Amino acid sequence: MNRPKGILTISGIKLADGKILSTQQAVDYGWIVPAPGAFRGWGLARHEVPLGENLFVDQGRQIVAYAFGFRSPISNYTVQNFGVGTGLTPAKVTDVALQAPVTLSTGSTTKPIDAVDFLSPFVVRVAFTLANNDANGYILSEMGLFSGGGALIARKVRAVSINKTSDFSPTLTWRIRF
Repeated sequence: MNRPKGILTISGIKLADGKILSTQQAVDYGWIVPAPGAFRGWGLARHEVPLGENLFVDQGRQIVAYAFGFRSPISNYTVQNFGVGTGLTPAKVTDVALQAPVTLSTGSTTKPIDAVDFLSPFVVRVAFTLANNDANGYILSEMGLFSGGGALIARKVRAVSINKTSDFSPTLTWRIRF
């Protein structure tokens, strides 16, 4: 069975004072660590730092089928939110939640995404930002995309984590190829 493929990148860093930090400087500071390997064919901008491939879970495939059939209410079956956590268990197609989700500044373990756009006929790009007051003091190793109905669509677990502090606010970009 062919599954949708995806990668996760960090596409921007904003400091607590509102200044923009280049992603290369964030790598130099040790705030983010690029995934090893080449990520050709994804339309990455030069400044984007790849964090690695994600796993599109079974529940996410079901959500896409519901959206394709315009199941009502459609907002329950489209990507609407993201979440982060500290779980280290590798992603499995049967995952229905993050292993160890972190409560964000919204008081919930998920938060609305920033934007969705379409890079090419088969690639969707989802952007989301961890604000300066989100997940501080946590070593973030897992991330997930969620539908408006709260279903986990895709999950990424990294061996090299993000040590989130209030000093910076990373914007992450998730691409999924169908």
